[in-house]
Amino acid sequence: MAGVVLFTLYLYTLTQYALAAETNCSRIFHSAVISNGKLYIDGGEMHTRWPNETITTKPIDDLETIDLTKSWVNSDTDLYTYIPKPLANNTAIYLDEGAAWSDGDNLFFYGGYVSGVNGPSVPPLGTWKYNIASNEWTHNGFSGAALVRLCQGGAVQSSSKAYYLGGSLNPGGNPSFAGTAGADVYMDPGLITLDMDKQEWTNASTADMNEWGTIGDGYTSLLESAGEEGAIVAFGGYKYSVGQTLSYLAYRQNETIHRNSMETVRVYDISEQKWYTQQTSGDVPGWRMSGCTVVAPAQDLSSYSIYVFGGMANTTALSDGNVYVLSVPSFRWIRVTDDNSIRIKHKCVRPQNNTMIVVGGNTPVTNREYDPLPQNCDSATFANGIGIFDLHSLSWISNYNASYSDAYRIPSKVSDVIGGSETGGATVVSPKDGFNSTSMESLFKKRNNATDSGTSSTSTSSTTGQSSSGSKKSLSGGGIAGVTVGCVAGVGLIADLAWFLARRHRKAKAASSTRLAWQSDASAIPPLESPQKELYGSGPEVYEMGVRDQARFEMPAENMAVEMPAEGIKR
Repeated sequence: MAGVVLFTLYLYTLTQYALAAETNCSRIFHSAVISNGKLYIDGGEMHTRWPNETITTKPIDDLETIDLTKSWVNSDTDLYTYIPKPLANNTAIYLDEGAAWSDGDNLFFYGGYVSGVNGPSVPPLGTWKYNIASNEWTHNGFSGAALVRLCQGGAVQSSSKAYYLGGSLNPGGNPSFAGTAGADVYMDPGLITLDMDKQEWTNASTADMNEWGTIGDGYTSLLESAGEEGAIVAFGGYKYSVGQTLSYLAYRQNETIHRNSMETVRVYDISEQKWYTQQTSGDVPGWRMSGCTVVAPAQDLSSYSIYVFGGMANTTALSDGNVYVLSVPSFRWIRVTDDNSIRIKHKCVRPQNNTMIVVGGNTPVTNREYDPLPQNCDSATFANGIGIFDLHSLSWISNYNASYSDAYRIPSKVSDVIGGSETGGATVVSPKDGFNSTSMESLFKKRNNATDSGTSSTSTSSTTGQSSSGSKKSLSGGGIAGVTVGCVAGVGLIADLAWFLARRHRKAKAASSTRLAWQSDASAIPPLESPQKELYGSGPEVYEMGVRDQARFEMPAENMAVEMPAEGIKR
């Protein structure tokens, strides 16, 4: 009997070690949106760290949530709740670098591509909707302009409209091109809009945005109460001519002509469907891509503070982890923090007037931007892949206070530049050298009745609704789902658990650290004489991203939602 007890205790000790052995490293390529007092995080890839410093990678196939109606600390082990997806027959899907929006009752998912690390087969084209109350998924009922599936565009929203600016077409997201000889990643122009009430897509031209009308992995923000129907502000990221192949890596963006400026920003009047350019001044940040923004309007709407965090230049030496504010309509840049903690591929949301939450992201090391390395793992500031920034005190904190309901207060570092006080009253309401056009000046003198959600890449909603889901006392993708050892129930139970953990460990190891070519060091990527590809097991073909010009694809009729490389593709 004593031997059985000792053996049981031995297995229990091994189990506890195994439970503690793996930790989350970082999460990238996901989307994030707030609805009904919850933060929803979808798709992307999780890097898991093991005791021997091995990092494994796997795609995330469930929908994850954080309760924003309760207070918590970002290091809490029960921070996340997980909603399983019905993946059979593509009832629901999971992709990298997709976009998410919410109308308060439903979540909408568009864009992306399959993971190159044990990802699924390429799903059919479409827009997916998740009804929060009924916990049901569908991709039926959408109409309007025909779409291809894009990635790395700018996703913003108002209360009823979802906008997607620019982006690129990846064969890994489009079943008609996956496996097609000569298919490659290339730029695509256009601003597509989803009316979430009607479930209808429309398209607007971006030809006047810049010389090619393209932008990828840049910074896109919505000023919802500006003008008649709002204004979109865009800067940073990359740009290439339509049909030109490209690399998604920041360190490959060596030519200035392929960088959307941080000093000259683009402004889109939604009501007039007109693009403007405007010079900025002040603490203009160096060019960057792969960061995020949130928008905080002054209480009197005399100014909008666009908070900009993270991103990477074409070298880590030229990058920084500072937080900047672009104040509009003065178009003044103000650096509000000094930090060397570079972060890329994260999302930002604004759940409260004075709070920004940073979701996921990765710390690039030299040009190893996405490689799963111990140096890339999250610091304590971003425990559980969550960072919290106070927009008024301009400080990183670890605790989320659900009762923090103060109105937005402009920090003194901003009001010292634009005048007024923490509640508004800006006295500097035009650019240093004036507006580029009187029409744009008129745009910023108008205010509509919209209540700014204050977010850019995602949006909040105050309506209510519940989803059926299970709580896991583990970290996103890194812990063991639903396993709690409260007591030693017997040798059989412990042995079964130990077997499960060993099996899961082998499965995680099988999800190797192999990266797509555009996510890896340049030394591993040969010059492209013709499009090349790697095969990941029996999954879809994943293409390397070249940097040379390839043959341009013919564009379809002007009334299509986005420029498409071939005919016959249906949404």
